[in-house]
Amino acid sequence: QAFPGQAPPRFDALLLGVGPDGHTASLFPGHALLQEQDSLVSFLEDSPKPPPQRVTMTLPLLNAAQSLLLVATGASKAPVIK
Repeated sequence: QAFPGQAPPRFDALLLGVGPDGHTASLFPGHALLQEQDSLVSFLEDSPKPPPQRVTMTLPLLNAAQSLLLVATGASKAPVIK
C-alpha cells in the first residue's frame, strides 16, 4: 500500500551480505520463497538457519533495484561464491 502503482519501487542501491550456504536477504537456495512473484515483501517461518521466522524482500523487489551490491568475506563462503 505504501508503493502505489503496478511497478515495484526502485531502490537506488541495496547492500546485501551472503551467507555460507549462499543465501542473501533471507532467500535460501531451494526455498519456495524464491518463486514468489506477487509480493514485494514476504515472510518465512521455516528458515533453515536461525532464527526460523524472518521477513524479507522478494526477488521482484530486489531485481528492480538500480544497483545491488553483494558482500561476501571469509573462507567459509568461497565454495558457494565459486
